[in-house]
Amino acid sequence: MATSLQKQLAVIAATSTHQLDLKAQKLAHGKSLLFEPRVAASQSFENLYLICYEGYRDLCALDPRFVQFSRSLFSEQSKVEDRTQMTQKENEKLNLVLEAFMTMVGPRLLLKPAEKALEWLVRRFRVHEYNTETLVFTYLPYHNTPQFLALLSILPPNPAHALRFLHPYIQSPTNPPRQTIVYTAVNTPAFFDAFQNYVIKVLRSGHQGPSLLSFWSSVTTQAIDGILDHSNSGRRGIQDQKTESFLLRILPVLNVCMRASSGPEAVTACYMMVIVLVTKGEFEDKVLDSLMEAAIRSQETETLSACLMCLAVVAEERSEAHFPSAVAKRLLKITGLSRTLVTLSTQCRVDRLALGSALASLDSIASSEENQNLLRDILASRLLDEAHTSIVLAALLQVVRQSESGSTDHAQLIDYVAKLGEDHTISRILEATAKKNNVDLESLGLALGTSPEDGQNKTLDDEDAEMEDVDGAQTINAPIVLLPAISEVSFLEKNAHESFQTTFAAFQQAVASGQTSRFLSSASLQQGKALETPLYLTFLARIWCSSSPAGPRVTALRSATSLIKASGSSLDLQNLIPYLLFALSDPSAAIRRSATALGAEISAKVNSARSKVTVWGSSQLYGTSSKIPQLSQEQSSGLVSILVPLLEECSMDARFVIASLRDVLEGTKTTKNSLKSTLKSPILAFLGAHATTTPLLAVRLRLLPLFNFTGKASATVRSNSILPTVGKWFSLSNVDATKMCANEQISIADADSQHVAALLPKEVESTNMIKDVVSGNYSKERTELLEAVFGWLNSRWSSMRSESRLSLSQALLDIALNESSSGFDGSCRSYSLETLRNVKLDTTILASFLDSVPTAVQMPEEAPAKKRRRTSRNEMVRADATTPEEVSRLLRRLTLVLELIEGSRPSEHPELFKSLFSILGDLQPLRQQSGSELVYLQGLILGSLTPMVNQIRTQKDSSEYQAFVRADLLVDCIRHSASPQVQNAALLLISSLASWVPEMILHNLMPIFTFIGSTLLRQQDDYSAHVVDQTISRVVPQLATSLRQKQRSFLSGVADLLLSFTAAFEHIPEPRRLKLFAELARTLGPEDALSAILALLVDRYPTSKVQRRFSVELLLVFDPLVTLQTFKGYLDLVEDAAGSKRKVADTLFSLNEKQPGQVETVLTNLLSSLAELAADERLTSHVARAFKRRADTSQPRTLFAAIVETIIRVSKAVTARQQKLYQCCSRVLGRCLNLLPTTDLVKSTELLLANPDHEVQIAAIRAVEIRTSAVVQNDKLSVASLVSFLPNLDKALQNSSNLDVKRIVISCIDSIIGRFGKRDASAVATVAQTVSGPQALSSADDQVRILSLLCLTSVIDVLEDEAISLLPTVLPAACEYLGKAIENGNAGLHNAVFALLTNTVQRLSFMFSREYLIPVLKLSQQSAAGGLEDACDEERTQFYHSVSQNLEPQEVFTAIKATWADAIAQGSEALVEQLQLVQSTIEAKTKSQLVKSSSTLFNLFLEAFKLREAVSGKNEEFDEDDVEQLEDSLVEAVVSMTLKLNDATFRPFFAQLVETSASGSITFYKFLGAFFEKFKSIVTSYSSYILEPASQLLNTLAAQKTNSPLRNAVLSSLKQSFEHDQDSFWQSPSHLSTILSPLLSQLTIPPPIDETNPLTSHTIPAIIALAAALPSATDAHRDMNAILLKYMRSESAHTRFATVQCERALTKKLGEEWLGLLPEMLPFISEAREDDDESVERETARWIADVEEILGESLEGMLS
Repeated sequence: MATSLQKQLAVIAATSTHQLDLKAQKLAHGKSLLFEPRVAASQSFENLYLICYEGYRDLCALDPRFVQFSRSLFSEQSKVEDRTQMTQKENEKLNLVLEAFMTMVGPRLLLKPAEKALEWLVRRFRVHEYNTETLVFTYLPYHNTPQFLALLSILPPNPAHALRFLHPYIQSPTNPPRQTIVYTAVNTPAFFDAFQNYVIKVLRSGHQGPSLLSFWSSVTTQAIDGILDHSNSGRRGIQDQKTESFLLRILPVLNVCMRASSGPEAVTACYMMVIVLVTKGEFEDKVLDSLMEAAIRSQETETLSACLMCLAVVAEERSEAHFPSAVAKRLLKITGLSRTLVTLSTQCRVDRLALGSALASLDSIASSEENQNLLRDILASRLLDEAHTSIVLAALLQVVRQSESGSTDHAQLIDYVAKLGEDHTISRILEATAKKNNVDLESLGLALGTSPEDGQNKTLDDEDAEMEDVDGAQTINAPIVLLPAISEVSFLEKNAHESFQTTFAAFQQAVASGQTSRFLSSASLQQGKALETPLYLTFLARIWCSSSPAGPRVTALRSATSLIKASGSSLDLQNLIPYLLFALSDPSAAIRRSATALGAEISAKVNSARSKVTVWGSSQLYGTSSKIPQLSQEQSSGLVSILVPLLEECSMDARFVIASLRDVLEGTKTTKNSLKSTLKSPILAFLGAHATTTPLLAVRLRLLPLFNFTGKASATVRSNSILPTVGKWFSLSNVDATKMCANEQISIADADSQHVAALLPKEVESTNMIKDVVSGNYSKERTELLEAVFGWLNSRWSSMRSESRLSLSQALLDIALNESSSGFDGSCRSYSLETLRNVKLDTTILASFLDSVPTAVQMPEEAPAKKRRRTSRNEMVRADATTPEEVSRLLRRLTLVLELIEGSRPSEHPELFKSLFSILGDLQPLRQQSGSELVYLQGLILGSLTPMVNQIRTQKDSSEYQAFVRADLLVDCIRHSASPQVQNAALLLISSLASWVPEMILHNLMPIFTFIGSTLLRQQDDYSAHVVDQTISRVVPQLATSLRQKQRSFLSGVADLLLSFTAAFEHIPEPRRLKLFAELARTLGPEDALSAILALLVDRYPTSKVQRRFSVELLLVFDPLVTLQTFKGYLDLVEDAAGSKRKVADTLFSLNEKQPGQVETVLTNLLSSLAELAADERLTSHVARAFKRRADTSQPRTLFAAIVETIIRVSKAVTARQQKLYQCCSRVLGRCLNLLPTTDLVKSTELLLANPDHEVQIAAIRAVEIRTSAVVQNDKLSVASLVSFLPNLDKALQNSSNLDVKRIVISCIDSIIGRFGKRDASAVATVAQTVSGPQALSSADDQVRILSLLCLTSVIDVLEDEAISLLPTVLPAACEYLGKAIENGNAGLHNAVFALLTNTVQRLSFMFSREYLIPVLKLSQQSAAGGLEDACDEERTQFYHSVSQNLEPQEVFTAIKATWADAIAQGSEALVEQLQLVQSTIEAKTKSQLVKSSSTLFNLFLEAFKLREAVSGKNEEFDEDDVEQLEDSLVEAVVSMTLKLNDATFRPFFAQLVETSASGSITFYKFLGAFFEKFKSIVTSYSSYILEPASQLLNTLAAQKTNSPLRNAVLSSLKQSFEHDQDSFWQSPSHLSTILSPLLSQLTIPPPIDETNPLTSHTIPAIIALAAALPSATDAHRDMNAILLKYMRSESAHTRFATVQCERALTKKLGEEWLGLLPEMLPFISEAREDDDESVERETARWIADVEEILGESLEGMLS
């Protein structure tokens, strides 16, 4: 609450400020866009509003959107709005409205109404100061206009950084050139970003105009160009960084500005920026894609051309032809895109854009007519070059291929591509593209032109009549084709190949020249007897079965059809059926269609034939000596009956006829047609005879699949015809086979594979033939045949009979072991190896392979005795395999056999288990003979045995296998083999055996674990890790079970195992450690083994941080209960090690081999590590779950009790040895106690307090104390348990006499009370009585006292009023302790007392009466003078602060006054603190409180103002600096008091103060100076109180002619009064006359020697201040000057000198006002110029120079 004095000061200050600001306000008001500053400054807001409102109304007429501002910016209220009086939030709202108006008026800125409206914004709302940036950017498009010059004239001289480029143009207003703006945009990111943000704001508001958009687009485009040029300098990385940084700035701008709502002009401008951006910079496709998407999204009808041009430029920069889907979809929606692209192509390159559009149109092209038209138009417009057209057509073909064959889309695509192909250029490119991409257009159903075959087919569609017409037409123009001589009876004779080739060549010539009919009717071909002799029809049949083009072949089929159709007689043309089948299965659809017609005619003739009709070609079809079995009429009809229904589908599928006919002949259930079983064999025999006899290899290959089935019907024909024919083919020489294939243009590989395909896997004869081929029994020249044979073998192996597989596999094994590596044998060997490895070999085969190994390496089937087994090995040495060659062959066979067993899933062949173990045992002699370790063989055997063991152990009865297990052999492999692979394989096998036959493994374990620890654990590969894991999971459990069953010491039994693993710890790869040790502990049983593992790790790596971190992580893997069990086991080991009769510890730590000192080190390491483990935060949280997750916590508590008991036993065991171990035990105990949840910890501690061992009590209580600081307030259960623990602590405090126990108890009580005491105030009150009693506070131990005082501090915090009863006991004791602490320099006790006192004052201030305060203040003064630590000063300061805030001021001031003399006696430090306490109390209290205590305070100050008198004579305690400091503090305190009091209260005190001190108190006059300086003109009237005393004092001082601090203080105080006289107090003649002469008389005092001259520092400034306070050109100045002139004629030189100095200073200060008295001064100046004293002359010369400078003329004329 402000006092009246403050209110008066505030009112005057406000008025004064307003008056001072008027000039500034006037200057600011003169800033105008329309008027000169002088005119503008004189305008009122009322008149200005009328002018500007007129312009605003005109704007509203131009654009109605301006009307909205009539209620805000141009309202009547706006005339009185003042921004300086608005809040920040109001200004922010106003800024939004102002900026909206400025952006809206921007396009009309050059209009006079706009200028008038903006004038109002400048004059009333000062937008040029508060909204500079928006105003400048609004004007910037008009930067070369007079309006911009007007703007520059009103802008602040130092604009913001973004507009700093305008600074030189503001200084001397000139229009900035355009290049300056562009340069700034390039090089000043702040300007560029601010300009873009302004444009975005304008566009979002819809206020854009053409001037702004044109200016923005051109400047931004040039800036982008310049910025990217700068970005291209420097290293590549720097360039990329600059470009990326610029992108992050410009892309958001483009993204916003390219929205359609921004208008077409803005969007077009953005397109231009994008073009510059992508052409100047190098960007990834991802960036270009985003630009394309933004451009196409903003496209409208008005911006279509610009958009497409932008897209075209961007597309040229992209590496990918396909557009993003969003861009593609929007492009396809553009109407007339192709036409627009054609038009645009004259302005820029559009080929990449056209390519992307064409590719985009392929999406849904089958169903979209628009996409089809677009692609057709783009291709037709020739926008794409040939390469781009090829890309589009390739993509189109891909779409056709991906469409579902037979679907509507597929058909539409075919038609569409066919229409495109009507264009010759497109057709050519399409064919080339299809060829390049290996696309068969015909297979897709595409025919782009008319082939010769199609032409021929069309000719033959009208059959003979049309052929005759063509023939007749061609006869006239073409030479006749002559038929060569023919001697054969049939063209299917064996040796008719050359004759047929000659005749066929003539036939092709005749077809080409249109003479087909004439040629075929030649007598040599016997067309007339064609149905009687085979020559004519065999000629035609051989033609259509040849590999010639389709045209002649179709002609041959048509000719045969015409001939048969024209024949009227019944015919049996069954011998043509095999060749008809060939045509029906031809790949060419035209040939199949023609063959279908032929087949219909043949079937018609066969069905109409009589039973005794002659069969065509029955005797001479294949020559005069060939005999083909003929079908009877019924059989022939049967064959035709199943063939006719197939004809229609044959024309569509080339594979249909053979497959369907075979199904019918085989009689499968899936066939629709059926045939009598009696007819099948004859028909098969008939077809088989033709397949065997025909000289045409192609016909045979086409017919062979008909016989690929077994059964009664096919058995005979296969054995009599097919297999012999195949065998004959296998027997052919390479030359003959190649020749046959070459004659008919057939690949020999195809011929081989189709002959081999005629063999059946279940047919013994077939497999025998295969075996003969691979054995070389047919022909060793035909190496190419092997590929087909082995291919058949691999694909049909599983279908073969077991006997055949066995026979073949043995043959293949022998071949694979063949040493020949060249020619047929080499190829056969490699194929055999590959086949054996690829096919599935059953157990019988693998067993036979083992049997094929020489008997020297096999063991008997029965389990032999050891002696017999050794004998067997000796026999092996004596075996026949004695030569190196034989040993080598034996090893090769054994290696291959073992490889095959390993590759054949050994788990599926457990029958081989016995033999493999036998071979493993018998490898030793072979190692000796071969001189090799046979590592590979061992690995193969072990790798095969492991899966076998895994399979065998799952069987119910595996006893027959157990007798053959040889663990010793496996251990030998581990110990003696140098191969890690063998060792790992043996370990895996042992792991598997351990879970099957553990009793055979356990006695061999130690060497295994030693090996694992020294080798495998150090490997980093996954396989080694797998081996170790398997060993642990399978071997170790059996070991643990065995030890427990034998009731042996578990840890002793596994010691070697654990030592092996822990010894290898540092070598184990870090990622594997945790999993490995966790698995080991889990397998052994963590409750037994985990503690030993941790102890061994600590013993081996005691200082390793890695080990400690790992130990924590290992414990976290297991259940929290296991962690407690581990701690218990760990301590058991420590106890055992610390005992005299060690058991397990000797085995684990080898303590029996160590000296006592080393044993002690081990124990120290173990205990220290356990303490660190227990202190880990993660482990603490983990253990807490053991209590939280269990409803019954009895088990963890039992464990914990056992842990504590064990620690206590250990501590007792080591006490006698060394204190260090004992301390470790205590630390472990404390840390372990900290593991418990709070509730359980408290309950456990209650039990431990009963333990007489003080260290145990201390550790337990310390754990509770530490826990108290960690418990959160909302943990109600923990808080309740801690509060309930207070009575136990109270009891312990009362009963214990041990000081350490007392200390920890009190500390714990303090912690609990401080945090949770308010939960149970009664318990706190009870324990407080004990703490304040003899057991604690009255203790003789200082530490106990300190803790008690701190505890009582917390008690007072909690109890507050209820603690009153403690004060009579506590406060006297505290004061006593404080005195002792000061005397002894005990800072801790000192601070504890002050903490208690501070808190008491805060909480119980009403009880801290004067009887307590006075002694405490005296002690505080002693403390201040005692030179204690800084912390003591801080505590004392806190106490003073508490006193000033909480106690009544009357009490405080009375106490201070009562101890004032004591404070003086203690020295300056104590006195300064007392004065600071006074000041802080004054500042803390309200006006009413101070008024009530004012009399006491005034008395205190009156005494304090006698400070100098009080400290005089105490030079040792107080020097001048100390006194000045005290005076400063006093003055500040009095000024603070003055601010709190009103005039009525303060004035009597001031009068009394003047009365007691004004006659000569330096302190008083210092206060007076500060008083006048602080309150200025408000208190000038108070000068009347000091006028007489000061005048008298000055006269006295002048008379004494001495310089003193008092004189300076008086002059300084008067100067302050003179300077702030605004009420003309000193202009009063009575006041002036009283002070003037005494003041000027100070000039007569001589200056001190070697000191600062008070003349210039005090006297003259005071005189000048008085002169300035007087009115100008008055008698007052004349009176003053008269006295000064009198002093200029003083006898004393120093007086004259001082007077000249004063005159000179007055001249400088008052100027012309003072020089009005110059005429009176001129004679005296003349005299002074010639003064006897040189210093006076010099000072006079300076004075004259100052006067001349002010007057502007020389005084020489006046002075002469």
